[in-house]
Amino acid sequence: MIERAVYSLWTSPMDGEHVGFNTEEALINCFKLSLHYTKKWFKEVYLVTDVKGKALVEKHGLKFDNINTDLEHVMKGVYKNHWSLGKIYACKIQDKPFMHIDIDVIWFKKPPEKILKSDASFQLVENEHQEYWYALLIDHADKHYKNKPSWFNCKQIKAYNCGFIGFNKLGIAKEWWNEALKYIKYLDDSGFDYNHHLSSLIFEQFAIYHLCRYRKYKVDVLTNHHPSTIGKGYITEEAAKELGYTHLISSTKRDKKTEDLVRRKLEKIAKESLTPA
Repeated sequence: MIERAVYSLWTSPMDGEHVGFNTEEALINCFKLSLHYTKKWFKEVYLVTDVKGKALVEKHGLKFDNINTDLEHVMKGVYKNHWSLGKIYACKIQDKPFMHIDIDVIWFKKPPEKILKSDASFQLVENEHQEYWYALLIDHADKHYKNKPSWFNCKQIKAYNCGFIGFNKLGIAKEWWNEALKYIKYLDDSGFDYNHHLSSLIFEQFAIYHLCRYRKYKVDVLTNHHPSTIGKGYITEEAAKELGYTHLISSTKRDKKTEDLVRRKLEKIAKESLTPA
């Protein structure tokens, strides 16, 4: 049963930007809101980051039960467009069941019990509507990735969306990390750089889907938990409300209306915390 939540923050991909958000304030506000609810559902909350990331969260008053700065040395020299590698490292070093939560994911309600008890759990399975994001890199791997593992199935473009990653069985995370490094080395050595920033989709989402199947993990996805999303590659608005789950992606992060909603929610929480019981 998962009782630990983990966040990761590798700051190199930010490099003067704010990982999809308009400003540092907008990023931190989303992180604060996510953290507020995560602390309601989990007994402990960890952060895996680098020195700059530690300074950033401390500057804004975000509190964790543990802050690990391994990414300062582990990620040294790694191309910043391999942006999700730090997340996989954060998963690799955990010593008890955990859920990794992206800083743009908010659990307004407690995750379903089955999600917290499965061997592994993820947001959803990417389906044929997302395949074009993967196709070029997978085609290149099919032709040129000579030492790919047997489970690296280039004929089946399937992947787990990793907005959250839950593991009760921990062993696979270390294998995932090693295979991610192996894929990145192949990609870098090949000189292939078209949409290189999409490499994370392969070594993160595609790889963990096939690796879980290969290791016969019992996997649950959030889309199994609402009739409007069963078998679909997205979370419907109806499901998001009933399950209490939000994952801000792409243009949603830059929407001023979303920024205002997050800010107002934080202000309401702050006022409620000052109201005598």
